[in-house]
Amino acid sequence: MHWKSLVLASEIFGQQEWNRFYFDYMGSRDEAAWYSDAGPNDVQVTELFRFLNQWASHYPSDADARARFKRAYLQVLPRLRALQGLTLLDTAFDRDVVQEMCVSEAVSSIFETIAGLGSRYASTATSKILHVLNPPLFVMWDSAIRGGYAVDSRSDDYARRFLPRVQRQAKEAVDSYIRDGRADPATAVQDLERLCDGRPLAKLVDEYNYCKFTLRRDELWG
Repeated sequence: MHWKSLVLASEIFGQQEWNRFYFDYMGSRDEAAWYSDAGPNDVQVTELFRFLNQWASHYPSDADARARFKRAYLQVLPRLRALQGLTLLDTAFDRDVVQEMCVSEAVSSIFETIAGLGSRYASTATSKILHVLNPPLFVMWDSAIRGGYAVDSRSDDYARRFLPRVQRQAKEAVDSYIRDGRADPATAVQDLERLCDGRPLAKLVDEYNYCKFTLRRDELWG
């Protein structure tokens, strides 16, 4: 993907009325609470579920669902902490990261634990949860995006196929930005993100995917 397509998709995505729900949630989210030993409280879990359902995730949000989520979240918290500081662009998914797991294995196990909580396998909602927990690393998806990347909805495909494939897209965008003389390698990512109102590269790749595969915008198929 050329960097101009990334910027164009970001502009298209920003025109969607419901886009504000993301910024409202991310602006009010208490990251420290989510990574504390106690984890998020019931209000914070409720706010997360409200955000998911504002984005039409149809995620269960009753008291039992919140309690199941909290238990599962505390179970995967050590692995989430181990992934802090990793970014989509630079992560080697096969390197060891925690509990004798490589990055892909850790991601897959976290995804599976959260997605399998309810009666329905919550693949799309789980990708959104992971993204808001670690925006520089995790990329959201939906069924149309999965089709565009020729992957299925399971945790292993997210960790071992989807993330490496979107990583290649991100690298192509950054490399093209450097080739066009827009920035040197040391500042290219930050400069490209700044062009798109400071959103992390992983979010910009999601916006490109959504506009191309879900909205099917012709401008991105040239």
